[in-house]
Amino acid sequence: MRPAETDRLSRECAVFCAYLCGLKPSAYLLAKYADAHSKVPDFHPRARFDRLLVALAATGPRWARLADTYARVFAPRATLRKKLILLVALLEASAAHAVLDMVDSGGRLVLFFQIVLRGALFGLCVVLAAPVFLPLQLALGTPANLTGAKH
Repeated sequence: MRPAETDRLSRECAVFCAYLCGLKPSAYLLAKYADAHSKVPDFHPRARFDRLLVALAATGPRWARLADTYARVFAPRATLRKKLILLVALLEASAAHAVLDMVDSGGRLVLFFQIVLRGALFGLCVVLAAPVFLPLQLALGTPANLTGAKH
């Protein structure tokens, strides 16, 4: 893998880690993330919109949240979703799993409000992301393999 590609993947991994769990990736995570990209072609977006979605998501955790939320609703098979799932699996298999496995305390009422708050945040992100990404998706075209439509 070329050094420029390794640097890009390292930055991407760092942003996605910050978005997913608020941590900086370890050397292990960076190596495994790059290794997976060298072996699995599905982690390399081919469609123009798919490439743009990954590129914008990699600019920062807020953009990652907006792009992920948008992709979840409008392009569930996008490369961004695959990359995030890969990273969650790598985080789960690393020392960072302790952060992912932490249980919030506070009882049922606190849990209820956390669920409501997360649902509201998701809804807000859909409302904010749709006007940004939907015109781009329409302009750049979206292959059926991103939307989950049958071929």
